[in-house]
Amino acid sequence: MPEPIALDVYVEETRVGVLTSNLEGLYVFTYLPETPPEKLVSLTMPVRAESYKWGRGGLHPYFQMNLPEGTKKALLQEKLGSLTAVTDFGLLALTGQRTIGRVRCVPQGQPLQTDQDDLQVAALLASPNARGLLMEHLEKGITEGVSGVMPKLLRNDKSTTATDEYIVKTGRPDLPGLAINEYLCLRAAQRCGLPVPEIQLSADGNVLAIRRFDRMADGRILAVEDFCSLQGLGPESKYSGSLEDIAARLKDYVPPEQFRENATRLFKLLLLNYSIHNADAHLKNFALTYTTPDDVALAPVYDILTVTAYGEYANNIPGLTLDGKKVWACGKSLHKFATQRLTLSAQTRGEILANVTSSLQALFPEIQAFAEKYPHFRETAKRMVDEWEKGIAGIQPTASARVPPPGEVRAFLGMSDPDPVRKPANAYVNPDGAFSHKVR
Repeated sequence: MPEPIALDVYVEETRVGVLTSNLEGLYVFTYLPETPPEKLVSLTMPVRAESYKWGRGGLHPYFQMNLPEGTKKALLQEKLGSLTAVTDFGLLALTGQRTIGRVRCVPQGQPLQTDQDDLQVAALLASPNARGLLMEHLEKGITEGVSGVMPKLLRNDKSTTATDEYIVKTGRPDLPGLAINEYLCLRAAQRCGLPVPEIQLSADGNVLAIRRFDRMADGRILAVEDFCSLQGLGPESKYSGSLEDIAARLKDYVPPEQFRENATRLFKLLLLNYSIHNADAHLKNFALTYTTPDDVALAPVYDILTVTAYGEYANNIPGLTLDGKKVWACGKSLHKFATQRLTLSAQTRGEILANVTSSLQALFPEIQAFAEKYPHFRETAKRMVDEWEKGIAGIQPTASARVPPPGEVRAFLGMSDPDPVRKPANAYVNPDGAFSHKVR
């Protein structure tokens, strides 16, 4: 089965252009002449007559953004059998119908599909074997482009209205409580006042359902573009950026009159990521949303968890550099960044710091309650408490490189000492690690 040589590209229901490839590895995207400016495919590719050519080892970064990775890609390649050497262009042809955001790609001349799958999210979440059911469904329907370390898939819950759409996620068995971990981190973001989609945890604690933030109540679909694409990088380079890069792109694309609001949200999110030790906060886990270039905004919070709560990743460092370094206890640098890059006042910075600190402290009893309810999460919960305690100390402007050892919060909560963990290899150095580019 040969790969198609051209894909029709749609923004929502409107065909806006054609993406082609050739034997020399050159990819060319050309807008149709009648395409209106607001139907742009990417902020980096505004509507124009001249084609956008890309030949640097793969598709244009925007078109790489939603290609399947990790578990999703492995299952797809397994199903393809002898066709496992399919190129990224071929993967886009297979998966481009259903992705995050408003852009869809189909082999030239084929219609857009409108069928919906049969996964009942409410029933899945109520099941005592939610992870097993999700993995069965994942293996049955694998032609979707959703990236990430947790096995995940896009689903529409037919038991509710047509606009109730979710991302449904589960974790690996050897990373116990991963769904609960992310659920609690998203709860922390909610407490901080950050925009977070509706979240639901399955009865067995193994599956997380998140309402899609790219679907609006009036039926419109938001454009979504991560900072890897905005930097002109492929997914394999998602750890090579910096927080300074994110601030620069925010200034490039967010309208000036909306910059302060978005800068405030970004600083709050960064303090949260550092305080919960989210070592997976890379360029693909920050994004912008928009309907036109006049309403670009920082996307709601997604894909956050306490990575260092797992022994295998206990020594992982932040995903992106700050002031040329990757260290957790960097409160002084974070506040300097907020002043110089985000132009936030001392009063604003202080208010955000107090908000994040108090929000996390208020959530400790909730972690304890989940540890009691879900035995498989208990050891992870203890380590999360320790990591958050260290993280809260590390985001203070007076934080030093040597944060005092944790334990006070865990002792106060009556949680026993966690099992000792061995010093692991750096997951970013190990190309086969769960958080490496090969599995994302």
